[in-house]
Amino acid sequence: MKENSLFKFIKLYRWRSIFFRYLFSFFLIILAIFIPYNIFIWTYYNYVLEKEITDQSTTVTLKSKEIFDLLTSEFFADYRLASNSSSVQSYLTSASPSEEVLFNCKDMLTSMTSDSDIIEEAFLYDLKNGMVLSSRTGRTSEPDGYNWTYTYASTKLSFMMFPRKVHSQDFNTLYICSEITDSHNSPIGVFCASLDYTNFVDIVKRSFEEEPDRIFIVSDIGLILYSDSPDLINTIMFEHGDLYAAFNSAKQVEGNSIFYDDTIISVAKSTFSHLLLMSYNNRSNFIKDFTNLKILLLLGGISIFVLSFFLSLFISLRQYHSVAVIMDSLNDPDKLAMNKNERLSEFFYISHTIADISHENSHISSELDEKVAALKKYQIAALQAQINPHFLFNTLQLINLSIMKEVKKDIAATRLISLLSNLLHYSYDTEHYTVTVQQEIDNALKYLEIQQVRYKDHLRIISDISDECTSFETVKLILQPFIENSIIHGLKGKTEEWLIVFRCYLRNDSVVYEISDNGCGIPPAQLDRLNTSIESLCSDTPESIGILNIAQRLRLIFGSQCSLRLESASRAGTTVILEHKALNDLSFYLEGTASEKK
Repeated sequence: MKENSLFKFIKLYRWRSIFFRYLFSFFLIILAIFIPYNIFIWTYYNYVLEKEITDQSTTVTLKSKEIFDLLTSEFFADYRLASNSSSVQSYLTSASPSEEVLFNCKDMLTSMTSDSDIIEEAFLYDLKNGMVLSSRTGRTSEPDGYNWTYTYASTKLSFMMFPRKVHSQDFNTLYICSEITDSHNSPIGVFCASLDYTNFVDIVKRSFEEEPDRIFIVSDIGLILYSDSPDLINTIMFEHGDLYAAFNSAKQVEGNSIFYDDTIISVAKSTFSHLLLMSYNNRSNFIKDFTNLKILLLLGGISIFVLSFFLSLFISLRQYHSVAVIMDSLNDPDKLAMNKNERLSEFFYISHTIADISHENSHISSELDEKVAALKKYQIAALQAQINPHFLFNTLQLINLSIMKEVKKDIAATRLISLLSNLLHYSYDTEHYTVTVQQEIDNALKYLEIQQVRYKDHLRIISDISDECTSFETVKLILQPFIENSIIHGLKGKTEEWLIVFRCYLRNDSVVYEISDNGCGIPPAQLDRLNTSIESLCSDTPESIGILNIAQRLRLIFGSQCSLRLESASRAGTTVILEHKALNDLSFYLEGTASEKK
């Protein structure tokens, strides 16, 4: 096989070629493994990446919380100091506090602001007297100068920003307030500290190592104290549907992160206050590494096709090479014989099998030629055993016409001549080796009709022919010789009425013929000898030549699918049983022989 034979066959057979069949098979097999694997890798990578993102976001937010807590921890430390101070309790419960109480309170507030970098001014707000003590002024005054007192009185907000301008980022001061209660837990005053809002914002931003996409500082009631979107500051969360839904989901998961739509929300709660520190990060910013994974999976898909292509090419070349070896071996019998005893491969087994089948077919063809030649020989012998000169057939026809012309009607003689003429014509037709069962039966019945004319009432004929059998094919001249034997050898010399029973029927897909007579029968020794000769198709006695002729012709056509046997009892008559396979067409057994093709 030439080097380019593979591509020649691929071009010839295209999608049906071995190459493309292997290509599709390998591609589908590898793809069936690759797709689930990729789905698993993609899912696992996505899970790991999201977990890493949420952990990282949560860690950053919790670290920010530590710095953010410094902002409020100082206030709540000062608050506890003021709340537990006896001077503060006296100041808030007395209608007219003493100078000592006022001094102690002023001193405490002043020390709070002087020791702090965050708190700018501290206040004690007396709810009973409505007076405010400031660390900056050092004296008590009416609350008119402090706007936060009116806001607190009406809202009780712990965190307030001033000036209160909605949708503006111009905030100067953040006030943190907390109520002071008496021994009965009833509110008697408010401790308040003011912080510079700009400083507050700087502390919030510095608390993050890497600033998130969005930051929210939210009170427990949803008031936004800080956002990187200035128009949201000092508004309530529920005014913004998406933010409020995210706020409600996130405020329950402190120390964790949640996915809300395409956003990762991390939450940290202040240790000392009811503030929430919420950071928003878009997930798409964290999954840039997926691009590398996509490229890797794409390269994997390309590799699958390339691998399938070369595997298919390799195996196809091996297959075509093996076919070439087989063809070479079949074209060169000597090479095949030389490798016959070698265990090369399955392909040599195939080539040996093909060669053996070819040899066997050749042998069968030769044997069939011999059988057909023998069939012709036996048929000619059977015809010659009859009275079959061709001129006799024409002469009989002429005599029949002459008699009819003389007597002007049909008589027994003309009928006999017509029957004999038909018998001779049927027997002499050598162009047809096979006939239908109906034709063979008609020929036998014509012979019986001639004999009945001769023997008249002394011969009685019973025929039982099944219509199921008549359309099948059989061999010519297999019935008349047995009927003739019954009359000549079985019935002749018998004084009683002669009886011939002729039956034909179908049994187990075989046509069965039975010819019985009530003659003298066959002696047992002779009967055994005849049946043995039929079985072996060989005899040295002339008495069985006609029977063997029929048996051999049947065997040539039907092989083992036919049988012939004789049954007889002394003075009880003889029965011939002939059987062959019921077939509609016997041309297969006679046509296409080597001799005819020549």
